[in-house]
Amino acid sequence: MNFRTRSEDEQLAFFEAVRERVDEAIRRTGAVEFDYRIAGTTIRLCFAGEGLVPYYTPALEHLRIASEQRGDTADTTIFLWDSRSTGVRMLAPPCDPQEFTRRGDIWGFHSQQIRTAFHYHDSSLNLLDRRRRIGVHWVNNAQQIPGWDTAAPIRTLLHWHMESHGLQLMHGAVIGTGNRALLLTGKGGIGKSTTALECLLAGFQYLGDDYVVVRDGPEPMAYSLYATVKIGVADLERFATLRPLLRGATALPGEKSVLFLHPEFRARMPLQMPIEAIAVPRIVAQAETRVVPATSSRLQHAASFTTLCQLPGAGQRLFDVVGGLCGTLPGFALELGRQRGTAPAAVASLLQAQAARARHRPAGAVGVDSPSRPLLSVVIPVWNGERFLRSAVENVLSQKYAPIEILIVNDGSTDGTEAEVSRLPCDVRYFAQHNGGPAAARNRGIRESSGDVIAFLDVDDLWPENILALLVSELMGDAAVDVVHGYGQMLSLDPASGAFVSAGSPEEAFPHSIGAGVYRRRVFDRIGLFDSTMMYGEDTDWFARAKSAGAVLKRLDLVTMLVRRHDQNMTRDTSQLTRGNLRVFKRALDRKRAST
Repeated sequence: MNFRTRSEDEQLAFFEAVRERVDEAIRRTGAVEFDYRIAGTTIRLCFAGEGLVPYYTPALEHLRIASEQRGDTADTTIFLWDSRSTGVRMLAPPCDPQEFTRRGDIWGFHSQQIRTAFHYHDSSLNLLDRRRRIGVHWVNNAQQIPGWDTAAPIRTLLHWHMESHGLQLMHGAVIGTGNRALLLTGKGGIGKSTTALECLLAGFQYLGDDYVVVRDGPEPMAYSLYATVKIGVADLERFATLRPLLRGATALPGEKSVLFLHPEFRARMPLQMPIEAIAVPRIVAQAETRVVPATSSRLQHAASFTTLCQLPGAGQRLFDVVGGLCGTLPGFALELGRQRGTAPAAVASLLQAQAARARHRPAGAVGVDSPSRPLLSVVIPVWNGERFLRSAVENVLSQKYAPIEILIVNDGSTDGTEAEVSRLPCDVRYFAQHNGGPAAARNRGIRESSGDVIAFLDVDDLWPENILALLVSELMGDAAVDVVHGYGQMLSLDPASGAFVSAGSPEEAFPHSIGAGVYRRRVFDRIGLFDSTMMYGEDTDWFARAKSAGAVLKRLDLVTMLVRRHDQNMTRDTSQLTRGNLRVFKRALDRKRAST
């Protein structure tokens, strides 16, 4: 299909058309307004009628500004409505559903003024005009909003708002004692919520679970966002005294229940606290909970990856904030033992020890500034490549490039690729789709990626040592360059030794190897994605289109890709390859004729 970038005017026109719908909804049902003070900013929610109010306001109630204290203006105003209660339908999508991504981003909607996202989990549309500080949120039917989604309402819009104020939403929990807070972060299911609840019941202060707002400097700070906590059904018995705080039906097996902590725990929910340390929980076999040091790189990956996967538009700035926090604060692994109730004591000891060290810290002794690298998204398309997948991912990790995200696109494999993903030595973003060919798999990776720089690694290929850092450095050295590219060196399998050895000249074998370069994200907006109708020659076709459109490509006289030739290579079918090259040649002629 033809994915295309929408112009600034098109995106602004769509925003205005949606604004007209919400204005009509308000005319029909009346406006219900509430102001909230969040992380030093004021956000106004303007509901069309009462339909969404009981679903979205309880989690924010502790931050609501009393009606008599409301001002005339807000930093951001968000309009909310649902079609069922107002009778006002949403416009048809201005794009094909295939342009929606799992995270909520929409391919081709890259306006600097208008942010746009669609979420499948609640079928919501979210828009924000960053210049005029106006947001819009729509769902079709409030009664179909998942129960667990009421724990963190409109988080995408709040994420965009906070970004514009130098703040960052982060997936994590924050608890503290006195004026010292611990940030717990990492992916779901590792014990953040249960640890936060144990500490709350032990008398700790509680800033939030699931999502909090953070600032990395000049003093690392955490801000309260939602007065909720999500726990698994199995943990309800463990925290039986909190059952009265459940609202609505108990969650189904496999889902989490939502506890609303306001007003019962309002006295222990400060609006903000300085962050003293960061910890990643992990469940271990030992009896008691203990705290052990963790490396900065592990902390950065744990903190950034889990947030990156969930918030539309999260990317380079997220990594910069996380890097600032991890460069300033001490980091630990919180090893959660089998014996329940031991976590609060371990957390309290950790915070006391860090406070003592802070008193002896020289003035101004914060994190050391270091040059910021761009976030690099590595796309690995896989079709029946189970036996190569682990070595491909380990090859990426061996490059020691950070910040990085790895996206694996399973293009309809019939082998054990999916099971192999679960055994990989790092967190990856995984996507499965029906078989559509290598171009379709790469395109999916591009659409789902977060970085401003993208690289591609076929599952059976490898990168030479430290080549990513070199390629990205060359790319960032000249803002006009769109692609930095080297050559692919073919390696053939030696039957006698079982090893791969160099074969042929790289300048002749793979002059347009997609994996031999790094690409600015913007070049795909301008040139378009790979042609998914082509099973062969899509690389040559894309580079021909790029050259014709005036994209700036920088060629390095280096081998930047190692192409392993084996019995499963698609290009072993020379007749198909020849037909693909002929199709590329014909398309180039057609473009030339059309331009004369």
